[in-house]
Amino acid sequence: MANKILKRIYVLLLFLVFSLNVQALSSTQLGSDCELVVRFENFARYSSSSDALSWHGLDVDFAKALLKEANCSYKFVSLPWGRSIKMLESGEIAMMLSMSPTKQRERFAYFIGPQRNETIVFVTHKSRPHTLHKYQDLLTLPAPVAIHRDAVYGPDIDSLLKNTAQVEDRFTVITNNKLRISMLKHGRISGFFAEKYNMLYQAENNPDYMQVEINPFVINQTPVYIALSKQSVSPKLKARLEAALTRLKQSGKIQAILKKYKLD
Repeated sequence: MANKILKRIYVLLLFLVFSLNVQALSSTQLGSDCELVVRFENFARYSSSSDALSWHGLDVDFAKALLKEANCSYKFVSLPWGRSIKMLESGEIAMMLSMSPTKQRERFAYFIGPQRNETIVFVTHKSRPHTLHKYQDLLTLPAPVAIHRDAVYGPDIDSLLKNTAQVEDRFTVITNNKLRISMLKHGRISGFFAEKYNMLYQAENNPDYMQVEINPFVINQTPVYIALSKQSVSPKLKARLEAALTRLKQSGKIQAILKKYKLD
């Protein structure tokens, strides 16, 4: 009788252990179907700082709000723009924000949104302001203009990049924000292209950017989207994120983020 009771207890324990393992596996699978690696642009003063997201800008706020609404876990990685696009294509990162859709990009990325309207402006240093009246003025500046590799700046800048002789003397690719702001400070570049309202936020809150001057001349203005890698985001997860984005808009949370960056 005692042996039968012990056997029943043993079987019950085995059943409980099996059930717990199944539950743990299910939880792991649930989490793994929505764990995204997200690219962000690091505006922190020191890249090794523990609060590297302190001067992140609006895209991190968008990503956090969206992924929280979708009940997804995430990891932010600071990467240069051009390298990020290649990693989005390969699936090494799952999400990029504030992207303009192109035919080339649509081969490897889903675009959900639009996220917001993006206004690209020319940013200079207060000690060396340069006023633009037309695109051709960019070719007469005393030092090059810093640009991101593979960024979309609109048809007028595309034309300048394609048709300017010795274009490397007029435009230079700089992928590191800390290097870019240092070169601007020391006059090694005349300025750089950036998102207007993100720069306004940085100029008011980030000590590294409080000496920048934002030109009123608009380089480009267009809707931008959230890009999801087709390699690492399934159609089902894409639909989940689209639904989360719709709920964010309806709840007013997107509007609150836009207001924070004076985009409302």
